[in-house]
Amino acid sequence: MPDPTAQRIRFGRIISIAFGVLCIALGVNGLLGGFSLGSLHVPPRWNPAVVTFPVALRAECWFFIGYAFLLFLPWRRITSVKLWSWLFALLCVTSVLFAFTMICEVMAKNYIAQNAHLKAKIPVFQAVLLFLGLGQIPIELFSRKPELLD
Repeated sequence: MPDPTAQRIRFGRIISIAFGVLCIALGVNGLLGGFSLGSLHVPPRWNPAVVTFPVALRAECWFFIGYAFLLFLPWRRITSVKLWSWLFALLCVTSVLFAFTMICEVMAKNYIAQNAHLKAKIPVFQAVLLFLGLGQIPIELFSRKPELLD
């Protein structure tokens, strides 16, 4: 019977890769301003008519793409302890920065809704992204050091 801890770690890695693909999709969609495939239209996450600071949105899109490439690193194959430690510290910082970005996004959308005298939507998508972003830290730590789970 396979080790359940190893299976969970592999499942966590699959989640990390899927999250990275989602981050790339979000970043590219934002840079393109949405796209259409036949009758399917995927709008950008932010309405360009409402956003008055497009440089920040482009920076956020590039950050999402860069963060995704950090998630795609072959973490278990990095043999140098020093390199792994530096990359893991970078992952921790960028994951916290990603969570901060999601919180700022919720605050900005609430501010925009308040100025339009509307009620803001519940930030379910941002909450899920925040959870997934912060979840990358223990996934990569325990994939490197599974003995810490015991």
